[in-house]
Amino acid sequence: MRTPRGLPTASRLQLALVCSGSQALGQVDTAWAAGEAGNEKHRALDAIVSGGDPGEVSEATKDWLMGIDTSDLAQLLGLQPEMTLAWDHVRDAGRVLGQRLERAYSMAGPAEYVGTADYLRVAGGLVTVVDLKTGQGDVPAPSRNAQLRMLALAACRAHGVSSARIGILHAPEGRTAWWTWADVDAFELEVIAGELRRLAERIGYSRRDASQGKTPYLVLGEHCTYCPARFACPARTAMARALTSETLADDWKRGLDDDATAAATLARWKAAQKVLAEVGAALHARAKERPIALGTGEVWGPRTTTREVIDAEKAWMPLASLLGDAGARAAMTLDTSRAGIERGVKAAKAAGVVVGSIKATVDQALGIIRAAGAVERKERVEYEAHTP
Repeated sequence: MRTPRGLPTASRLQLALVCSGSQALGQVDTAWAAGEAGNEKHRALDAIVSGGDPGEVSEATKDWLMGIDTSDLAQLLGLQPEMTLAWDHVRDAGRVLGQRLERAYSMAGPAEYVGTADYLRVAGGLVTVVDLKTGQGDVPAPSRNAQLRMLALAACRAHGVSSARIGILHAPEGRTAWWTWADVDAFELEVIAGELRRLAERIGYSRRDASQGKTPYLVLGEHCTYCPARFACPARTAMARALTSETLADDWKRGLDDDATAAATLARWKAAQKVLAEVGAALHARAKERPIALGTGEVWGPRTTTREVIDAEKAWMPLASLLGDAGARAAMTLDTSRAGIERGVKAAKAAGVVVGSIKATVDQALGIIRAAGAVERKERVEYEAHTP
């Protein structure tokens, strides 16, 4: 868990503006699978826009690229990808930190907001900032998008420009891509600067309170789902205590015939599920880093097990030669396993095809299909109690 320092990055601004106290709590950075897939899509699209080849990418990314219309891509031509910008709220000064810095923001000063524009262009007295969104979730419109607004301010101040056009290319998998745009004039730039100055002030107050052992001002809501401070948030801890208190059990004991009681209990139950899921995620993250000693000689954490997976198509002929067609059919589903082969051996023995013991014949069958290359070993990681 890291202690937040400096000001939030552009991608965290939407959260910080709603809940400035989140910037005063310990942070746990989570690598989301959807985020990794989105990064691959960003890199592939950057290569195409730059006139290059996306290289080796997943089939999902290839399909995604094919689904973006050339007219949508045309609006990215001439824009520079992955431009990192900063804006100093004390000096009201912007600067360009570099291109393709891979979110290396350590060079930002303590009074600077920093972020990376997916695509940027400065031409004819106008800044154009574009963000690519590949996920299925809701995204604030450009006119209300804190990330784009901050990047527009930083770019305008860095280049001495007083107007910007900010846009989002929405390109979720399985859907037709579309654009949303907003214009930012000199007056709106001042509004953005004022918002960010006030946010810096609120974050300062929150960190002062946290350093004195006080609870900073916190706001609960949907934004909590991906908040890096959610595991250390006292507001969520208080909610968890309330949800797991006796009130939920008392409502259940009184019965749920009354609609009002049932609705209230349902709402708390759903909220409790979310909190408990996050507690589980935190435990998994902790155990992945260091297994949890249970005091019984066992630990709880990840354990890798290996199992054999049989390719039914490759296994058919070897099994049929040993067990007959009836026995092979009894062994097969869409895939098969040792248990399936045991069923097949029993069927073959009942038909008089097999005369030896069931165990010996199962072992013989497994040996034959291994020799045929019909078995592969797969590893699976499960979190469970085990002796290290």
